[in-house]
Amino acid sequence: MKYLPVGIIIASSLMNPTPVLATTNDAQMVAFFPIESEVCPTGWSEYKPAKGYLIRGTDNTSLIGAQKGDAIHDAQAPLHQHKLDDTLPLRRIGNNIFGGPHQRITTIEVSVNGSTSHSDGAMPYVQYLTCQEDKPAVHEPSLSIFLPKNTVQWFTGGACPTGWALYEPLIGGSGRTALPLPRDAVATAAAAIVDGGNSQNHEHNLFFNMPDKEHNIKLMVNSTDDSYFINIFKKTDFAQAAIPQIERLSAKGIRSDIKAGSPDVLIPYTYLRPCQKTSDTINISELPAGMGTFTKSFACPSGLYNVASAAGRFPVGLPPRNAGDPDPLSGTAFGAAALKSEQRPTHLHTVDIPVALSAWGIDTTTFLPTNRFKGLSPGASKLEGETDTTSMTFPYVQLKFCKVPE
Repeated sequence: MKYLPVGIIIASSLMNPTPVLATTNDAQMVAFFPIESEVCPTGWSEYKPAKGYLIRGTDNTSLIGAQKGDAIHDAQAPLHQHKLDDTLPLRRIGNNIFGGPHQRITTIEVSVNGSTSHSDGAMPYVQYLTCQEDKPAVHEPSLSIFLPKNTVQWFTGGACPTGWALYEPLIGGSGRTALPLPRDAVATAAAAIVDGGNSQNHEHNLFFNMPDKEHNIKLMVNSTDDSYFINIFKKTDFAQAAIPQIERLSAKGIRSDIKAGSPDVLIPYTYLRPCQKTSDTINISELPAGMGTFTKSFACPSGLYNVASAAGRFPVGLPPRNAGDPDPLSGTAFGAAALKSEQRPTHLHTVDIPVALSAWGIDTTTFLPTNRFKGLSPGASKLEGETDTTSMTFPYVQLKFCKVPE
């Protein structure tokens, strides 16, 4: 049988069939190749805008191929951290233990200037060779015509090709990516949409000296005053300083694993048009060996095989090679553990920031030592603890990821 660009099938027994011209369309298919190869098959070329980038859906032709952020390095999840730059109240409590219970409270300010630990945002990745089909010869069909119905694939160009329609779930929410269906997914979870993360950027709640919170940051300084002549064996005052219970927000995240040109873009991505196969024409044998494809179905179509190693991991284009480094390997998984079905992973950062304390002078209410409170000596202390959790999950649609047998 012979396949024509408009999907018409003509029996090979017909003699001298009338030629059918292809519909004018500049769409070119882009596919991940989940195989251990760094070379695209004949008739395909590496799609360079995706090297080190996730793919995000759009129907805006002017955005296709545009890159946001700095490429991921070979097998290295992008990291970020948050700056803490604030002035916090510091409360000093003096407990007089020589002359009985007595308390004196004064407040000053302490400057905090530092950064949290680094985090990958609990995002899992897998890197694959990403190839674009070359433009077919005149009157020849795109290989996309041979994919099964309900296939979802990425395309360049101004519109989906003949026999395909725009797959809107991947363009909603300002654009989503395709996540290979996680291993624990049930049939009803196929093609589920997951939003709600802060993939563009995010802040963390900071809880200072709130022991009832699961994640808390502390600054506590203890200083014992000198003894006095009245009783040389006892201290007259125990001075303690702490930030009162207070809530703040961290600054937005900054890409920290590289010297980023766009440090506020924590997960780099590029845009392509997502399309869904609507025609019934199919011929798996015409497709290049090892080509990956997504499907809305719970199981791979007949003739295609599940890519189990990709389940629950965000596919990115094979990153560029850095001078002096080995060639990146297609199929390398990195980052956090693979996602479970419809999961929005959360992350936090540890805080360990030194702060400088000013001198607090003697605080005297009377001439009697029983009411005398000596201030804290100047010195160094630090903030210690954890930020609250948040999610930076990239919005996604979980689709079964399959490949042509090799």
